[in-house]
Amino acid sequence: MKTWLRLAIAAAVLAGCSTESQLSAFRDTETQLQEAREHAWVTCISRSACDQVWNRTRLYVQLYSRTPISRLDESVIETRTPLESGIAYFWADRRTDENGTTTIRLKGMCRGMYASDGEPAWTYAGCAAQIRRAEINFREVVGEPE
Repeated sequence: MKTWLRLAIAAAVLAGCSTESQLSAFRDTETQLQEAREHAWVTCISRSACDQVWNRTRLYVQLYSRTPISRLDESVIETRTPLESGIAYFWADRRTDENGTTTIRLKGMCRGMYASDGEPAWTYAGCAAQIRRAEINFREVVGEPE
């Protein structure tokens, strides 16, 4: 077999392995992000307790987001979408169910994290790390109402 053909085959095999390992890493990271999202909530019952948690949530969002808060009211804390790719931004929502239990959730996103086809973009790894760090620590830092 000619040398150039062997090199072409070797390159194709390596590219296939690389693509498979990249897809595997992407799936693992998406699983980690999902686990972090499952930890990024707190419940409370009384209005005063929920107000305490909501205030700590505002401080937490300010701590983790590199963009300022653009909307803040009784039910939403939202930061501005960054102009640059690769920077995480966060928002929180506060909802009370029919039983009177309020749930406060933190959510993160990152501009340029996903390509238009839903695949990871070049900023994916850095974005995922920023979001995961904020979401996985949310409940522990914001804590239960006092």
